[in-house]
Amino acid sequence: MNRDSNRLTAVKVAKISRPGRYGDGGGLVLQVSKWRTKAWLFRFEREGRERQMGLGAVTTLSLAEARERARECRKLLLDGRDPIEVRNAERLQRRTDTARAVTFRECAERFVAAHEASWQNEKHRAQWKSTLARFADPVIGALSVS
Repeated sequence: MNRDSNRLTAVKVAKISRPGRYGDGGGLVLQVSKWRTKAWLFRFEREGRERQMGLGAVTTLSLAEARERARECRKLLLDGRDPIEVRNAERLQRRTDTARAVTFRECAERFVAAHEASWQNEKHRAQWKSTLARFADPVIGALSVS
């Protein structure tokens, strides 16, 4: 992409307040909402269908950073990959990794906290906690749930 295809400048981005979409070139678009919030979008076509992907707020990403993210999205498209699907897969992987980091002990504590209000009496609550602490925790308490 040559320099002339970039139609926005940092000053122009700061001054724009009228709701609408303002193209920078290469699929990068500045979207100004009716509430005057500004966000970066990457617009592209895949398999005959127009798609758009949010890149982030103007308060978070500068024009240069938004252009770099759009460039990364164009590279994914060039490789035959959908940038939205790639982002969703990365998010799922992070959630999976986080879930794997949870130990049995933490999971059991969360379970007891979530369900103990439904147990009828204090003795029942104490039995749950005692059984987990005495039998499960020493053996598998520190192991990952995964």
